[in-house]
Amino acid sequence: MKLVAIMTLDAYRDDVHALLREREIEVFSELDIEGHHQSSAAGAAPAWFGRGTPPADSTLTWAFLDDDQADHLLNAIADFNERRDLERPVRGFRLDVDRAV
Repeated sequence: MKLVAIMTLDAYRDDVHALLREREIEVFSELDIEGHHQSSAAGAAPAWFGRGTPPADSTLTWAFLDDDQADHLLNAIADFNERRDLERPVRGFRLDVDRAV
């Protein structure tokens, strides 16, 4: 069993739902999160008021899947990102589940 976690801007929430639906993944969980991006470029000027860029509305979606479903979903996320040149691509992570009760 795998845990697949998907982090994305809220603007792509419906796209992620479509990717799940197309792969017949009907059970998943989701959490609204606040994403932050801070520049680490050498010599970058500090943002006004010293806070960096404003937070972005983001989403963390996760599902427990068998190996094949997890691979198909990650491949679909990679294809989604490749078809669009996104500044902030959808991120997918697959983690092994050693034990579940």
